[in-house]
Amino acid sequence: MDPLGEWRFFAPSSVRRVPLRLTLKPPSSPEGAIDGGWWPRSMDPMAEFPAMIAGVTKQVGPVSRVAYNMDAWGDAPRRMVIDGEVVHLDGVSSVDPRTVFVSGFGWQCMTLLVVPPDASDNTAQAALVSAASPGVRGGAEGILFADGFGRAAPEGTVPAPREKSREAGI
Repeated sequence: MDPLGEWRFFAPSSVRRVPLRLTLKPPSSPEGAIDGGWWPRSMDPMAEFPAMIAGVTKQVGPVSRVAYNMDAWGDAPRRMVIDGEVVHLDGVSSVDPRTVFVSGFGWQCMTLLVVPPDASDNTAQAALVSAASPGVRGGAEGILFADGFGRAAPEGTVPAPREKSREAGI
């Protein structure tokens, strides 16, 4: 983190790249509650958000803001710089914990279904396909329930808060 409180993302060339598990509806598809699916490997925003942001840039343009449920994700600074662009990170308790909201500098925005990191390959792939299907217009709970995640939390509930990291001195 720099003195201004921004987190700058630099990936050293020695870092082993892993495929981004992200599916997006085609830009021409009808609008729905979910615009695509994302299967992060953890619920650590600093480890996961940079790649997701890079993955959606083609459809929303340079990303200006990511809103996420602060109780479902780990701690994050208020902003980070990715590829020279400042991205504001808004941890909001009212955002569905099964989604993240991404907006560009214009009016472009999208809501992504967040597939739980511990999901099985088959279940996660089914949810990613459903979330990116132009014919599917339901919300996160409906997609996850239909694709085998069992009964999702009742609408308006939030998962148990994450444990604070002792290593970070929090």
